[in-house]
Amino acid sequence: MPHPLRVAIVGLGGVGRLHLMAYAEAQRVRVVAACDLDPAAAALCPPEISFHPDAAAMLAAERPEIVVVATPPASHAALVELAAGAGAHVLCEKPLAVSLADIARMRTACAAAGVQLAYGASYRFLPAIRRARQLIAAGAIGEVMLMREAEIGGAGPAARVVLGPQHYPPGGPGGSPMGLVDHGVHLIDILPWLAGSPVASAVGRGNVSGQPPGPEHLTLTLASGAVGLLAYDEGTWSTALPAEGGFSLGGGWGPGGYVPGGGWNPAPGAIHVHGAAGALRIHHYAHALYLTDAAGVRQIPLDGRPAPHHFADQIDAFAEALAAGRAPDAGLDDGEQALRVLLAAYR
Repeated sequence: MPHPLRVAIVGLGGVGRLHLMAYAEAQRVRVVAACDLDPAAAALCPPEISFHPDAAAMLAAERPEIVVVATPPASHAALVELAAGAGAHVLCEKPLAVSLADIARMRTACAAAGVQLAYGASYRFLPAIRRARQLIAAGAIGEVMLMREAEIGGAGPAARVVLGPQHYPPGGPGGSPMGLVDHGVHLIDILPWLAGSPVASAVGRGNVSGQPPGPEHLTLTLASGAVGLLAYDEGTWSTALPAEGGFSLGGGWGPGGYVPGGGWNPAPGAIHVHGAAGALRIHHYAHALYLTDAAGVRQIPLDGRPAPHHFADQIDAFAEALAAGRAPDAGLDDGEQALRVLLAAYR
């Protein structure tokens, strides 16, 4: 096996901290440095990881081979340009950018530097989703007809959390942590990936940064004719009943915030895939998969590491692609396609 690639993480907020924790299990990389504007974030780094408050200084001092951009989306373009200029490959969290102009900046910078950019399509590494894709490809549920996901709940409008201008510039796409932009972009990537068919058209409504929020929705029609339905609102109340909860083997996000793995989750998120010969219920964070067909309902065994440990699989896959001299499985084109579909909700 080639030597572990040197990784630096920019941004040690909620998601960045999970990357840092998960990378301790990675086989193909070694975290050598981390950067955050908050000096208190230094306490998150073990002694072998150097902490820097400035990204440019970190890149100059540490010379990482991969930079992981885990900051708010508004800063992604500038940081990708900075990392590429330092000769580092980049793994950039979702959404890749908030405008197509920003993605064009990233593309130009990476091409000029001859570096690869991996798009943070981390749902592709969740074991329940990967196994579901295998089952669909094998014909276990027949032709995919309909896919759906909803994150609706909270504690009423007064408790709604809205991500501010440091995440999403005013006047453009924005909203809440479990809204269409910050969460739904995962599903925009995953639904056509599961069905093996690209998005042909999309229509919906998305929240605008700086404007009063409301319910969001997006309807996707795939080239195959399958339909994907997404619905989000964190400013209302859940209709989940107590018996609908379950024990979650993985940590994950919902309208109530982050729920660590290993305990009871009153409303574990699920992706529903309905086919002509059966259906799948994918508890992507809770690490569970159920197949329903003419034989009844049964749980499908899963391999692999549940969330947030899937981040280790994601970075290892990127390092493996780099070592083999090939493009990452999810790259700039995938991030741009997801943004183009997302922007359909704003037209």
